[in-house]
Amino acid sequence: MRPRQLDLRWGKNIVTGARLVILLVACACSAASPACSDDLLESAAPLAVTIGKDVVRLDGLIIRKSDAQGRLPIAILTNGGVATATGGGGANIATYAHYARDLARRGWLAVVVMRRGFGQSEGQKPVAIACQAASLDAWANAAADDLQAALDIVAKRPDADASRVIVIGSEIAGVAAVALSARNPPGLVGVVSVSGSLQSESNCPINDLLVERYKSFGTRNRVPNLWIYSRSDKAFGPDLAERLHSAFLDAGGDVKFVMFFRDGDVGTAIFGQATGAWYAQMDAFLRVRGLPTWSPADVWSVADRLKITDRIERENVAEVLFQRYFAAPGEKAIAFSPTLQAAWTRPPNKVVAEPHLPLTYQLGAKSLDEARNGALASCQKIAQDCAIVMENDRWVGDVR
Repeated sequence: MRPRQLDLRWGKNIVTGARLVILLVACACSAASPACSDDLLESAAPLAVTIGKDVVRLDGLIIRKSDAQGRLPIAILTNGGVATATGGGGANIATYAHYARDLARRGWLAVVVMRRGFGQSEGQKPVAIACQAASLDAWANAAADDLQAALDIVAKRPDADASRVIVIGSEIAGVAAVALSARNPPGLVGVVSVSGSLQSESNCPINDLLVERYKSFGTRNRVPNLWIYSRSDKAFGPDLAERLHSAFLDAGGDVKFVMFFRDGDVGTAIFGQATGAWYAQMDAFLRVRGLPTWSPADVWSVADRLKITDRIERENVAEVLFQRYFAAPGEKAIAFSPTLQAAWTRPPNKVVAEPHLPLTYQLGAKSLDEARNGALASCQKIAQDCAIVMENDRWVGDVR
């Protein structure tokens, strides 16, 4: 993908965005390979769970910060990315590893779980959904069983805080997460569903059945939910999303509902897009509940470390750049130029030409080396004294 150049407008002033090159590419690190960066510990973690009378091994991956201390809240991500209940879509642990890394950097014990019959997990795939309520109920219960069983195992880890758990899923996994929230398991404090919905393999109409099921979920639910949809979603359109929302909310469910205006043609484009637009919604959802994520204080701390004192420069850097940076997917890096910062010096009563912002950044790279190199290359098109000051959420710049 070629670098995209932007014009970033601040009030009536135009910041020359052609000088801020933001390269957005999907992170494709393998779950079996070393972590994208050395700030994380990753381990394959097959989970031997008991579901009913069966003991099955679910494919799993656990990621945490390498310097994390004590018990960490648990974030479970489970496989979706498909419209039908049995469609695999080629998803595996590696498909979700970069989401888990981003959650681990926010302070979570991030756990990727493939439900029965998907990836390398044992057990049968769920039975195809037919046009009967019992079929949909059976699928939802089985999916919730898998998530509950995985949570029960992870909660026993000495580094896990089972009193703070969130579950995240897209499309069919979003339905699975909402189904689990209707059980109100102890410790579950939030659910994030991105384009959550289902289709039947036989193309029979199940929307009415799904709406009724969501009404039942809402009747029992006491766990805060965040649902994110897009009006341009061709698989699960806005009309169905609104119906699911109304049914759940009217029945007493706790949900924040977000409808993006135009973000891709299908749900996976929202969940998997390189900009990670849904991350900003998730971060706000977590922040208001006192759950781990980045904060505005982190933004201003970086501005302070860069010794930025000019008011307008601080506003541009903090509001336009750093908030995008902290909310964006990794791997990512920021390059900074003292020469460009010096250009912001404004003699009293003297008008100066609008200078370039003193940094460039790269988001969602395949590796941390690629993020560093991309940020530096963009910065060096403007100045020669560029240096990397941020790697993902870590400050690595020298104190000046």
